[in-house]
Amino acid sequence: MHTLASILTALFRPTRGLDQVGPAIRWLWIPLAVVLIASVVCKAVVAAPLQAEAQQAAARAAMEQEMEKMPEADRARLEQDLSSGEFDTAVGIANTAAIVFGVVGALVAIFYVATFFFIAAKTWAGGVSYTSMLSAAALMFIPHAIRNVIQAIYMGATGVFLAHPGLGALVAPQDPSAAPSVAYAFLSQIDIWVLWGLAIMFGALGSKTLGFTKKHAATAMIAFVAITMILQALPTIISGAFMGAVGA
Repeated sequence: MHTLASILTALFRPTRGLDQVGPAIRWLWIPLAVVLIASVVCKAVVAAPLQAEAQQAAARAAMEQEMEKMPEADRARLEQDLSSGEFDTAVGIANTAAIVFGVVGALVAIFYVATFFFIAAKTWAGGVSYTSMLSAAALMFIPHAIRNVIQAIYMGATGVFLAHPGLGALVAPQDPSAAPSVAYAFLSQIDIWVLWGLAIMFGALGSKTLGFTKKHAATAMIAFVAITMILQALPTIISGAFMGAVGA
């Protein structure tokens, strides 16, 4: 109960909460990672059929436009292929892959954050174990887990698939086939849950457990945010440039 109370404290007062955890800091990352993974799976299970339905509707609409230009025989054959279930099978495989990659991505994210700040600790703090940093990193993602559950409940209740993360919806292209902008690549990473997680990590760095000074904690956080935003934006920017080149 003491450890659980410390975790709840750490969500709002991370410096105090992390120091209260004590020796449990070395294994705490395991249950926190399980919570994050469970939230990822929960959201994926709810979102998968909604995303498949949206993708299928968009694909059928595009195909219907193409079918209008086809000869009658080709049109009949394409309609038969669409009703054969092969498309649904492909979507099912894609959804399964999304769940698997989501789980793997959650674990990679925890280890990435832990490794980044462990290296920073060796430079500016010292005496911090990697498992302690893993627990701090996993704690940072608990707001993400809360967001996943809330979004899963919303999508399940409304039947609306949330296609755009963060503030990306503000600059998302109206046409799904259009190339996403650079602004979308960066704004899609920003939401209140991400900011909450960053606040938790900043507070955790200032704890006695991790031992950063405020100056070094601020420097580490600025470097982390800058590097991470660029790394996460690159795939969207590259895919947008590729889509733009193909459509040109």
